[in-house]
Amino acid sequence: MYERHHLMGKDFFRSDDIPVKILKRNPQPDYPVHSHDFSELVLILDGKGTHFTQKHSFQVSRGDLFVINGDLAHGYKDLENLVLINILFDLEKLKLPDWDISRSPGFHTLFTIEPLLRETSKFSSRLKLNRDQIRYVTGLLDEMEREECHKREGYKYLTASLFMQLIAYLSRAYAGNAGSDHSSLYQLGETISFIEQNLDRNITIRELLEVSHMSASTLNRAFQKITGTSPLDYHLKKKMDRACSLLLKRDSSITMIAYDLGFSDSNYFSRQFRKIIGVTPREFRKRS
Repeated sequence: MYERHHLMGKDFFRSDDIPVKILKRNPQPDYPVHSHDFSELVLILDGKGTHFTQKHSFQVSRGDLFVINGDLAHGYKDLENLVLINILFDLEKLKLPDWDISRSPGFHTLFTIEPLLRETSKFSSRLKLNRDQIRYVTGLLDEMEREECHKREGYKYLTASLFMQLIAYLSRAYAGNAGSDHSSLYQLGETISFIEQNLDRNITIRELLEVSHMSASTLNRAFQKITGTSPLDYHLKKKMDRACSLLLKRDSSITMIAYDLGFSDSNYFSRQFRKIIGVTPREFRKRS
């Protein structure tokens, strides 16, 4: 067993700032196994080496970009002039607007699916940036660093918008690189995107199998790994998340919200809402 140390976001993100931090490593030294309570984007700029977890090792080199989420223990070893940039972030605390990024297969694949299934895919589904893409990404990061350094009026707002631009750009880049090595994970991303785009109606498992090009058992196993639940239960949970947002706006009746989410019976909607959220829609709206 590896011994590891745990990095805390409070040691990197100032309490009065947004939870995004850029760390440049030139060169990156060997780093023992560790974990953290935040996420990070890793961009390899030069050199090569081994990124390892408690079970597997992966070779990394120029252009590799990958996400490390949550409590995954990992480290670096056998490095040859490895130069990289770490972008530390906490999406939950950032509270960025969702808008249409949740409909992006590239976003779901890069930020959720690939990190969770990396050891299964043996790192073959990582994002590989070309020279022009590296230049564009490092330009965004340089601009974010300047904003953090000078702290002019609105720098937090602008830094958040630049980070959103980075997320969208990388999500598109993953979609553009979704070749044969990426196909199975990207199809899962397309499946989650399909779910996000169809919260206003009921969907069937047959539809999801057609989108994913997987068998029912394979799709269910993948969803259990990624979301902890079945595809249809995940769809229902997303419906209820949308219902919570609509209830907070207070400009629609509970019955209309139920209809907008594809429920023909508002009583059934209320029962499902209580089952997942823990209170009835009326109680939720009252408490909020």
